[in-house]
Amino acid sequence: MIRSGRVLLAGAALAATLTLPARSEADEPPKDETTSAPPPGPSEEEEREQKRTIALEKGRRAMQLFRAAKYAEAYPLFRDANEQFHTPQLVLYMARCQDKRGKLLEARALYERTLAETLPENPSESLLRARQAATAELGPVRLRIPTLAVDVRGPPPAEVTIFVDGELWPLGEPRELDPGKHEVEALSRSGARTNREVELPEGRSVSIVLRLGLFAKSVERTIEPTPPEPTRPVWSVVAASGLFSIGAFALVTGVVMGGLTLDRRAVLERECVQQRCTPSGFDAYEQTKTYASVSNLGLGAAALAAAAGAGVLLFVPSSKPAARGASVELLVGGPFVGARGVF
Repeated sequence: MIRSGRVLLAGAALAATLTLPARSEADEPPKDETTSAPPPGPSEEEEREQKRTIALEKGRRAMQLFRAAKYAEAYPLFRDANEQFHTPQLVLYMARCQDKRGKLLEARALYERTLAETLPENPSESLLRARQAATAELGPVRLRIPTLAVDVRGPPPAEVTIFVDGELWPLGEPRELDPGKHEVEALSRSGARTNREVELPEGRSVSIVLRLGLFAKSVERTIEPTPPEPTRPVWSVVAASGLFSIGAFALVTGVVMGGLTLDRRAVLERECVQQRCTPSGFDAYEQTKTYASVSNLGLGAAALAAAAGAGVLLFVPSSKPAARGASVELLVGGPFVGARGVF
């Protein structure tokens, strides 16, 4: 009896579970959810200080590379540091890196950029030193920049296109380039083509002539510096100066002795009358002879010394620069045949 009652209670509980709807999350009361505000971002001053710290760290690493003569690795670090926190001192070291690498055009632009910076009312000592260094280093860089002029013989200029290092180049007009090797190419409208590798030394002006068609491949002409003027040997200048000095001394001696001779002759004329002389007259006579002899010797020595000095200057040959030897080189390239020589 008890067992049957328990079975009935279990069946009633199961029926109630199946008939009652299940509780879902939708039936739960909504939760009170509040949206949290995003944290405030850094202030302008904090961002500036952060950029300054990054630039300082990159600048230190760049300076270590610069002092180790690793200019190609130091330059991008200086550039990145300057982008983070601009200072004229970083631009100066960018210019120095490019200067050491032979990229003189970019170095010149960076030096000029440093000098174009507007100074604050109270500039720091390091900023003034940077401007002074840029001023001192800009001039030599300008003198070291070479120029190249390209001309083409054969087709009319209107039918020719010139490229230097892949960039369009004006015909016949000299332009500045960095020193080193450059690839020059000329194309004509008819399809003729020629190219040439040119070496540009620092501070030189180079002009090349490219020939298209059936002409020789190319001819190069470099404008050499003006040769020094012929100079005289040092010993000839010293010898001539010594002879002229001796001549001047002898001339002064002869003139002085000649004046004393005239003075004694006046005394002689006064003390000697009708071939009779007083004791003073005899003394004047002896002095006149002595002074006259010395005067003649001095004037003669002056003339000889002057002539000898002039002869040294006129007849001693001047030193001249050594002449170059002549050389001829045969050029053969594809359909082109030509010769190049130095005379």
